[in-house]
Amino acid sequence: MGWRLAWVVLLIWCGPGFAKEALNIGVLAFRGEAETTAKWKPLETYLNVALPEYVFTVKALQLESLREAVRSTQVDLIITQPAEYVRMTHENGFSSPLATLLNSHNGKPVRVFGGTIVTRADQTRINVLADLKKRTVAVSEKRSFAGYQLQAYALKNANVPMGDVTEVGMSQEDSIRAVLNGKSEVAFVRSGLIESMAEDGQLDLTQIKVVNQQQFQGYPFAVSTALYPEWPVVALPHLREGIAARLAGALLSLPHQEAVARQIGIAGFSVPSDYEPVRAVMRAMKVPPFDVASRISLMDVWHEYRALILVVLASMIAIAVFAARSTLLSQRLRDLNENLETRIVDRTSELAARNADLAKTLEELNLTRDELVESAKLAALGSMVAGIAHELNTPIGNGLTVATTLEGRIREFKKELAAGLRRSTLDAFVADASMGSDILVRSLHKAGALVASFKQVAADQASSQRRKFKLHDTLTEVIMTLNPTLRRTGCEVKLVETQGDCELDSYPGPLGQIVTNLINNSVFHGYEDSESGEIRIIVSRDGPELVKIEVCDDGAGITPENLARIFEPFFTTRLGKGGSGLGLSIVRNMVVGALGGKISVASTLGKGAIFTVTIPLMAPATA
Repeated sequence: MGWRLAWVVLLIWCGPGFAKEALNIGVLAFRGEAETTAKWKPLETYLNVALPEYVFTVKALQLESLREAVRSTQVDLIITQPAEYVRMTHENGFSSPLATLLNSHNGKPVRVFGGTIVTRADQTRINVLADLKKRTVAVSEKRSFAGYQLQAYALKNANVPMGDVTEVGMSQEDSIRAVLNGKSEVAFVRSGLIESMAEDGQLDLTQIKVVNQQQFQGYPFAVSTALYPEWPVVALPHLREGIAARLAGALLSLPHQEAVARQIGIAGFSVPSDYEPVRAVMRAMKVPPFDVASRISLMDVWHEYRALILVVLASMIAIAVFAARSTLLSQRLRDLNENLETRIVDRTSELAARNADLAKTLEELNLTRDELVESAKLAALGSMVAGIAHELNTPIGNGLTVATTLEGRIREFKKELAAGLRRSTLDAFVADASMGSDILVRSLHKAGALVASFKQVAADQASSQRRKFKLHDTLTEVIMTLNPTLRRTGCEVKLVETQGDCELDSYPGPLGQIVTNLINNSVFHGYEDSESGEIRIIVSRDGPELVKIEVCDDGAGITPENLARIFEPFFTTRLGKGGSGLGLSIVRNMVVGALGGKISVASTLGKGAIFTVTIPLMAPATA
């Protein structure tokens, strides 16, 4: 009995609770390690819940400490500024980032940043880049990407030489204070800093002005340079690929603008951005590791061009051998010259036959390729044609019936005309023809409208291009494409507008997908045990810049415990019955990400559910 108890204790001690792998996250600290650690602590908590088989620890490190931690593999994941990521990539062989940080401003995600050039408001002679020639400049430090390098790069491209540059330390706020105190004429800082200082009461914006201010649609901060992607999240090379993939999924699934993100002070994370523009700036400014020209040795040439060198050497040897044997071969060539013509004819005939075979094979391959392409096209069009055919059957059938009836009526009219036409007969024919033509015209108009709607919806949902469009027209087209499927379920969709139509400058493709997914969600979950139901789409304005779209059903409703988790990834009440748990999570990410809006849900069990999507009339700018 004692040895059995010992085995139980040993199994418990070796259980999953003691098999967790520790993973360290290094975060670049610009404002002190303690303050940075406190800021990112909620991310540590979130990842420990999202990936419970690992133990995550956030470590805020100053720049040199972070570099040493990377070299000694004391951290497994880092969150750092873009220029430092590029430098570490060259030094440590990093791969592409797992995700890119999204900052937050007034509840909207900001995925890019730039450099801002600031001077005193009373400096009437400093307004554009050319006015900065030989001016004194205050910066936090020259190795700061947004606090020095971006502005210096803009001046270099404009051929404007800078004056004396004073480094005031890690705090970019001190650069602003140096300008206000008259110690420097200009300050270089990261975009968003002056707005943050103003919100904290550290700066009166009327005391300063921005030099060479740029205008980017949807970007909320004053900026003097081009825009570049925000901080990346990077897995170190020693981290296993499977863990990196799961970390990327957890970061991208972090709910945007929700509790965890707000505690950190960000909007969330997005798919990795392109950091080549950052590398281009560093290369142009000769920032490490691009400050030293690479030296090419003979060994480097051998490793790089080994194959070409071997080919050249082999060719030279072959030429030498050929020259040595040319004298011997000349005699043999004279002997073969007599039957050379015959051999050439035979070889030409053989080549011609082979060319004919190759041409035939190529023709057969082209035919096979065309057949495969056509098969793929037909397969892709199959489902769409079925829906269109079903929807167009009624107006076209009506038109055909009217046309056939008119044809028979015309034959009867001709007979009556030959026998002697009466006024009553003529009136009856005219009435029949008028009614038939009216039905025919209306049927053809309906068919034409259906075809146009299908074409527009197909074009919008095949792309995510931004354009201006009427909201009413887009919703009508989406409903029309769903009608053939909805009729088979017994559900009906009605579009209700309380304040008329409005025009959006946004993305009709993602908006159509959102409405389609919400309607299908109501049909799939709300009317699972019902034969029919009504789904209403209510459109109303929510202030001068927002529009609200409500998708309401009178189905089964949602339980309170499920209501709080309905937008979570992989949460579903239909597991094993066709539900993946990703539909509403994808809808939420499209609303918040692409359209810059928000989504909420309200429900009473047994009385249906209401999904409310609120989006701006003008979608925010993207990186």
